[in-house]
Amino acid sequence: MLNKLTLDEATTLLDHCPLALLLVNDDGGICGFNNAFAALLGDLATELTHTTDDIRNDVLLAPLLGAGTLVNWIKPDGDERWLAVASTAMKGVTARFYQDVTEMLRLKNERDDCNEALKDQSLRDEHLTSLLNRRGILVSLEPLVARSRRYNSPLSIIAMGLPAGEVRDTALVKVSYLLRDQTRWADLVGCTADHDFILILQETTQDAALLLVDKLSAHLTSMREGQPEALTACYGVTACQKNDDAEEMLARAEAALEEARGNQSGKAIAV
Repeated sequence: MLNKLTLDEATTLLDHCPLALLLVNDDGGICGFNNAFAALLGDLATELTHTTDDIRNDVLLAPLLGAGTLVNWIKPDGDERWLAVASTAMKGVTARFYQDVTEMLRLKNERDDCNEALKDQSLRDEHLTSLLNRRGILVSLEPLVARSRRYNSPLSIIAMGLPAGEVRDTALVKVSYLLRDQTRWADLVGCTADHDFILILQETTQDAALLLVDKLSAHLTSMREGQPEALTACYGVTACQKNDDAEEMLARAEAALEEARGNQSGKAIAV
């Protein structure tokens, strides 16, 4: 500051500071506190004096001296508060400023809960592939299964998984572009939380889906040419059956994928 404050001016300024201020000496004794700190303590402040002995042994006040920049404090009336703390050490005295951030943290937690709820309701993977997520797959698949059963039209699913050692962000994005390129506009492509790809193929028989598997395998082979790391995949294939629903059909395709992971052919058909 350009002009020094007088002692009275400095005292008045600190006393009316909107942040709660507590001055504590090296022995834990209170050297002083301002109006905001008294308001924070409420009725407890009437029992507090500048000559109060070591508050580190006071059950109610000791938490206010906790380490870190955020302390959890239970007020005498049982109200739980979160206080952001800033400390300034001076000769023999430490000034501790407190800001009540309880409401701010509550709003942050509510915001985080809302974001998690929105994620649960989301139909797409927003972070990596932008493909349908599992929920999006099921929501999209249900009417297609109903249509297939009603009109006896073919509908197939390919569940495609990369080996664990190849599940990397770059590989997932690369394969997601390949699947978009090799499927028709009416087909749907998704990616589960376990990084398995799901292809929903309308008006496609199981035999036609197997031909697409061979085609995708060939493309993966060509993609790895000149690359230091190979891309391979396993496939589970199934077709819509009588009385199927989306959950059953998808589960059957995923079970076939797990079977394919365990055999040498790299693909399995669920019937």
